[in-house]
Amino acid sequence: MLGLLSLVTGTRFGAQIRACVDNAQASAGLGINVNRVFGVSFALGSGLAGLGGALAIDVLGLDPTFPLKYLVYFLLVVVVGGAGSLAGTLIASIVVGIFDVAGKYYVPAIGAFVIYGLMLVLLLLFPGGLRRSWR
Repeated sequence: MLGLLSLVTGTRFGAQIRACVDNAQASAGLGINVNRVFGVSFALGSGLAGLGGALAIDVLGLDPTFPLKYLVYFLLVVVVGGAGSLAGTLIASIVVGIFDVAGKYYVPAIGAFVIYGLMLVLLLLFPGGLRRSWR
């Protein structure tokens, strides 16, 4: 995570990524190869997603419904963390994971719904996600 964060915030390529996401047409006008930046970013993201899946397969198991079971968690973490924020998404994943396990342990009858209540509270407090609190 620290390596990815330093890549995005501290390198020339990270600055090109941020510029292309903000305004691709203006970035192209400044001489940035937008297609190359998006292609490398997509390849890096796909590789990290594959690595995450490979590391999680021993813990979570593999079955045909694997993507459907965990897609809601992934979406919830991105929404709570704030789109475009690595630090906010990291904090959101830790908070959602802790509350999910604690909810299922302490209140088994409604434990699976604790994270949705948490999402509601966090989005009421931070409408733009947790990324707003870290800027």
